[in-house]
Amino acid sequence: MFKVPVLLIIYNRIEETHNVFEVLKTIQPTELYIAGDAPKADNMVDRMRAYQTRSVIQPEWPCQLHTNWQETHLGKSKMIEKSIKWFFENEEEGIILFEDAIPSYDFFPYCEELLNRYRNNEHIYSIGGTYLRHRSRKRHTKRLRKGGSSYFFSAYASPWGFASWRNRWADFSLSMDQYNSDDFTKIVAPYMKKQKHKIYWTNRFNIIKKYKATYWDYQCNLHIWAHGGKCITPYLNLVTNIGFRKQDIRKIRRLKRNSYPIMPLVHPNSEELNHKEEKYMFKHIYNKAYIYLFRDWLKELFPNKNE
Repeated sequence: MFKVPVLLIIYNRIEETHNVFEVLKTIQPTELYIAGDAPKADNMVDRMRAYQTRSVIQPEWPCQLHTNWQETHLGKSKMIEKSIKWFFENEEEGIILFEDAIPSYDFFPYCEELLNRYRNNEHIYSIGGTYLRHRSRKRHTKRLRKGGSSYFFSAYASPWGFASWRNRWADFSLSMDQYNSDDFTKIVAPYMKKQKHKIYWTNRFNIIKKYKATYWDYQCNLHIWAHGGKCITPYLNLVTNIGFRKQDIRKIRRLKRNSYPIMPLVHPNSEELNHKEEKYMFKHIYNKAYIYLFRDWLKELFPNKNE
């Protein structure tokens, strides 16, 4: 039995939710929280899929099952915000998972050990499970033999499965009303060494604020940076996002990574941010693959009436 509380946020992906739940059946968390978004109004197919997805959740082990089913459709970002708030109203710490991201078995003891290790270090906001560079288990083992660690500290949060604590998310909000453009510049500055990186993030935050939009991946980073926080990222990927496999754009599909075993952990000697890894994240993820996700999101906000 696994003692760390687990939250799983679901919507309408039946097969993907089944795959994630198969992992949970093996891990057997004693406290399991399930939050489900409501189907879109007047969409019978969406309604059918949403309720079929909920029916996947049938724990066969002794556990406390807590459910939070929405009555109206919120959408991804608002659903995540509300679900995390509900989860941490009931638990001091725990793991957050999503229906389209399959955690490896090592992800759970990895999170448990680091939750214990950094519980009183309030600079650490997120224990991520995603590593987006291609690295084999063999190369990772070679790194460890040379004195390397199992994980590093990063400015970027992992949005596809992570662990955290209640006090780090107590004031999290998708609203950006309290910030202006000058605030964004000041918040970004300590984390970005290059001017083009600072401009990129400041522009993204200004766009989101201007249109009062919600975009979880970016607003999560803003929350952490505004509080001077850091994130933990493993040197081996522990969460496989299967939600990208049906994407038409190849650069988005390439975000899918296999997962590997990482235990036992070797801890780093320093909590300095790894700017080499962050340079890769900006160049290959945010400035390439993520740009297409951001464009798709903008198209949803401003559909072309001529199409």
